[in-house]
Amino acid sequence: MDATTLSRIQFGFTIGFHILWPAFTIGIASFVAFLSFMWWRTQNPVYGSLMRFWIRIFALGFGMGVVTGVVLSYEIGTNWSGFSRAVSNVLGPFFMYEVMTAFFLEAGFIGIVLFGENRVGRGMHFFACLMVASGTLFSASWILASNSWMQTPAGYSIDASGVFTSSTGGRPYSIHRSRIVSCIWSAQAI
Repeated sequence: MDATTLSRIQFGFTIGFHILWPAFTIGIASFVAFLSFMWWRTQNPVYGSLMRFWIRIFALGFGMGVVTGVVLSYEIGTNWSGFSRAVSNVLGPFFMYEVMTAFFLEAGFIGIVLFGENRVGRGMHFFACLMVASGTLFSASWILASNSWMQTPAGYSIDASGVFTSSTGGRPYSIHRSRIVSCIWSAQAI
């Protein structure tokens, strides 16, 4: 087997394992936020117990998603460095937006979700759960936007050195983007 085939097998295995965790945590984060809200508003201890149980499950899935996601970013850079260089002007902003809006939002509030239940009020804990759930949805949206562009690229031009540049004012567009994002957001609710 050549290096390209081995790279595809490696990436396929990694992405196949990775996608399980974000898909799971997107739904669980919203469910935890719902349980936190119900516990805050009704004062029913059953909601608090359920929330604490599902937070532990969410933390495991979140951790696995982060670890496998970091591996994916290295695989993209090492296995397909030419592709990464060529499309960096288009896909780079998507990944930057994902890190700046979604990952920092999740990372900033996950500590409160995991360890702040007895340190902050129930309203603040609910807000932290809501921010983590929002972060998971934003993260999925940006990653799916980049994947959508790779599947149906539009809104770009190629310069003389073969590097893609955005021709739509920094907003590459794909016709499947909104359909894919709405599908994932609907699926997480199920």
